[in-house]
Amino acid sequence: MAALRAGNRMFWSLIIVLASSLGAFAATPEAADTAPHSSTQQVSPYDRASYDTSAEKQLLEMANAERTRAGLAPLKMDAGLVQAARAHAVEMASKKQLSHQFSGEPPLTQRISANSALHLDREGENVAVATTADDAHRALMASPPHRDNLLSPNFNVAGIGVYRKDNRIYVAQDFGDSLPSYSVKQAQELVADSVEQLREQAKMPRLQRTSNRGAEASACAMAQADSLSAAAPSAGAYMLRYTSMQPETIPSAISKVISQRGLHTYSAGTCYARTPKYPNGAYWVC
Repeated sequence: MAALRAGNRMFWSLIIVLASSLGAFAATPEAADTAPHSSTQQVSPYDRASYDTSAEKQLLEMANAERTRAGLAPLKMDAGLVQAARAHAVEMASKKQLSHQFSGEPPLTQRISANSALHLDREGENVAVATTADDAHRALMASPPHRDNLLSPNFNVAGIGVYRKDNRIYVAQDFGDSLPSYSVKQAQELVADSVEQLREQAKMPRLQRTSNRGAEASACAMAQADSLSAAAPSAGAYMLRYTSMQPETIPSAISKVISQRGLHTYSAGTCYARTPKYPNGAYWVC
C-alpha cells in the first residue's frame, strides 16, 4: 500500500484489484472458481448523509473525460454497483485502512452480485483515500494498474462510492462488463444459430432441429444443482453440456463435436441462473 503527501494539503493512498474475466467455460463437469453466494448485503451502518454524492459524480465525470481522450466509450453508472461500492467505502472508513476484502466481508464478485442485477462477465475495483476527489483521481491515474482499470476497453459500467470521514474521503470504484440478458427462447435461438453456422463453416449437412423439452429440463437441472453432471442422459442421444456467459458463444471443444460427420438432428435447451459458481449469472446449455 502506497501513501504520498504533497505539502500539507494532499493525502492519498490507493490499492487495486485487476480485472478478472470469466468468459466461456469448458464442456465438462469440472468446477469453476467458486464463492458462496449471498442474496442480501447491509449497505451501511453509518450516516447516509456522509456519502459524498458530489464527489461520486465528479469522479465518474473525470474518468469518462479520460476515456474520451483515449478514444473509449464512457462508463455508465449502475445503481447496484454504486451500492456495492458505497458499502465497501464504509468498511474502509470504519477501519481507517484500504483493502479489497476485510475479514468477514464477501469478495468483490459476491458483493456486486448481491447488489446488481447486471449480467457481468468480469469485474475490477480501485480503492483510494484522499482529501478531495481531484486528488483521488490524480493518484489513480498516476498508478499504472489503477489507470488500466479506469481506461480498460473491457469495462462498460461502473459504480463509485465515496464516504467522507473526518477530513478524508474513502473511495471505491467498482467496474464491470455488462452483457445482454436473454429470455429462454432467445437464448435457445442463439444456440441454434451458432450450431447452424458451425455446420456451414465445416461444410457439413445442416442438422434438423427437433423439439425436446427434456433438453431444457436438463439445462435447468444442471443450473439448480450448479453442476454439469446433473443432466440426465437421454437414451440413444449424444448429450453435450456446457456453461457460457454468452449463449451465442459455443466452447471450442463442443464446436468440434458439432462439426463432425454422422450427426442428423439436434435439440437445444438453455437455462440462465445465478449460482455459487457463477454469482453474476451464466447460461447452462444442454
